[in-house]
Amino acid sequence: AAAAPVDKKQVANDLKEAGNALMQKGQYQKATKMYTRAIEEDDSNAVLYANRSAALFSSKLYAASLADAEKALELDCAWWKAYKRKAMSLAHLRRFDESIRTFEEGLEFNPDHEELTKGLEFARACLDQSLHLYVLPNAKMMARLDGLPVFLVADGAGQPFFVTYEDGQQICTFYFDHAEAVSTLEWICEENPSLGNNAKIVPIGLHQALNLAKETQAQQYVEELQAIMIGGPFPLTFQFRPELKQVEFAIEQLKKMPPEEPKEGEEPMLSDEELTVENFNGIPVFQAKGLTLLQDANQYVPLFLARHDLESSWEQLQEMGIGEIPPTCEIDVGTLEDVLRRMAESETGEFDSVIFVPNSDMRQHVPDEFPMDELTKSQKNPQRFAAAKAIKMAGGTPEDIRKAIVKEIAKSVDKQKYGEVLQRHNIPLSASSKKPEAANEDSNHATGDKAENSSKPEVAA
Repeated sequence: AAAAPVDKKQVANDLKEAGNALMQKGQYQKATKMYTRAIEEDDSNAVLYANRSAALFSSKLYAASLADAEKALELDCAWWKAYKRKAMSLAHLRRFDESIRTFEEGLEFNPDHEELTKGLEFARACLDQSLHLYVLPNAKMMARLDGLPVFLVADGAGQPFFVTYEDGQQICTFYFDHAEAVSTLEWICEENPSLGNNAKIVPIGLHQALNLAKETQAQQYVEELQAIMIGGPFPLTFQFRPELKQVEFAIEQLKKMPPEEPKEGEEPMLSDEELTVENFNGIPVFQAKGLTLLQDANQYVPLFLARHDLESSWEQLQEMGIGEIPPTCEIDVGTLEDVLRRMAESETGEFDSVIFVPNSDMRQHVPDEFPMDELTKSQKNPQRFAAAKAIKMAGGTPEDIRKAIVKEIAKSVDKQKYGEVLQRHNIPLSASSKKPEAANEDSNHATGDKAENSSKPEVAA
């Protein structure tokens, strides 16, 4: 007797069910092969293409997933799941405008569908987030951040420690405040002593931290938004936590400043009542109008990571009395992220003179081998003769420089050693026959060893 004809649709359905079981087990490649065999038996079935699209999507093969989703829509132009597969693949390919349109098209056939509605919100959030990614300038400009430390908790092998939160997010935090890093380490030791006992606090350069965060963010922000808004596993992410005190200072200063009109396309600024520590977005930086630094006859505009360092530099400028000093210290506040974005986008060289000044309180927590430029070296290891060096860089006469050196020496040596110190610094003994009166004000200036050879920037008007 002749063999019974094979029911290809039934075979395809059986293969589909086998593929579904493999998907439940997380065996996506095997599921893809099973769906492919099913399609060979029945290539007019939109469900098979949509299922293979899902398997390819789970394998992160987004272009292939998109192709299968489009084929499913050719076979069934109203099926909501095919729209979802296509739109999600487009989102992970960073084609957000197309993803939004696809979700909208799906909702035209399936009004108020919950999954399509959530998907549309997700795609719009991805588009918005794509406009707020880290934008960093070139390597030469980024090198200016090398002397600025941030702190992270690392495991025994020195790898970043990721904390898993209740909602499933796995985050490694770069701390600007060493004390906060210590608190996190103590918490880890309490929660999991076996991990905490091998963990440690590691300082790294802000340059390195930002590049790592940018690379990770660019790769994973879509996955993170999907986990938050739709569901699924969270990727490993990095975040920055500025020092709370500096955020409070920034908010205090912003509330004193007149409100700015938002530029076209920008969201309106938060009101004074709305602006809080919780919703301050970014790493605060501070600038004083009229405050510049001189290094090797070049003038630089300093942006400070800590307000107290700005105020200290301003006081130093006033004490020296060099140049035209504004009567009051006018402080502007911005965010490091915005400054770096503007540096990257600038074509005029207006940011070539910008340098970044680290928080002096945090420098004490980094080892001597930590990468430092001349400015941060001298801040970490305060030396002497700041006033003399500032006078020299401002074009002062040799006599003015000599007087400043003599004045500072008088603060720290006794009469018996006075002549010896003068000789060591090549100052003629005849220039001063007795020890001058010490100045009333204390000197805490950051300098190099010799006034004639230092390359450290000094405060000048």
